[in-house]
Amino acid sequence: MLRALFLLLVSATATHAADGAQSRAIGFSPDGKYFAFEQYGTQDGSGFAYSDIFIIDIAANEWVKGSPVHVLDDSEESNIDAARAKAMAGAKPAIDALKVTGSFDTLLHRPFTDFTHDRRKVRFARWYSSTADTGAYDYLGSFELEVKDVTLPAPPDCLETDIATPAGMEVTVKNLKTGITKSMAKDSAIPKSRNCPHGYDIEAVFAPSAFNVPNDPVVALIGTYSRGFEGANRRFIAVPIELIE
Repeated sequence: MLRALFLLLVSATATHAADGAQSRAIGFSPDGKYFAFEQYGTQDGSGFAYSDIFIIDIAANEWVKGSPVHVLDDSEESNIDAARAKAMAGAKPAIDALKVTGSFDTLLHRPFTDFTHDRRKVRFARWYSSTADTGAYDYLGSFELEVKDVTLPAPPDCLETDIATPAGMEVTVKNLKTGITKSMAKDSAIPKSRNCPHGYDIEAVFAPSAFNVPNDPVVALIGTYSRGFEGANRRFIAVPIELIE
């Protein structure tokens, strides 16, 4: 009975009270080695504004020194703009040092309010085709990105796993012209930093705007869902992906 009541409360409140972060790409470094993005929003329960800025070393697939920057405005006048400005100020030395301000192309963006498509398997192209014929994108390079749950043991600090079973993830890319599929990331254990995640989807895909960036780096933002105070909270993981031939 208690479990049913909890599920009913989550269903009733998630739309209005659960914490779904927004994402914003900051850019790539000129050499394509680094990528930065922000996630921001308002905490469920407390109502406090927050902003987190991450800078990723794409080849190493890890955060660089000086990142992440986490800001939580827990004042009575909690203000999301103030939280974001403070986070950017904290990240500015690392961003400036790595010149992570380059223009970027948004190859795909599906925030949590876009529910008209499959959020776990998406298709996108790398370059613009000046024709209404979607088949023309195959020549320029079109791909399918998919995120799947991976069954793994729950971390020891995950409670009430009968309500939401923790899961790892695997991210794959498929070349729609050749049919070749490759795994970009697959968990062998569930990282503690994800706060007991029980689901995943795809938020966005970004690439540098310049044509001469070495290796043409591409980064996907993967949405991660974990139990929050008033529903499932959504945050992001940056996953470097290879547009395979």
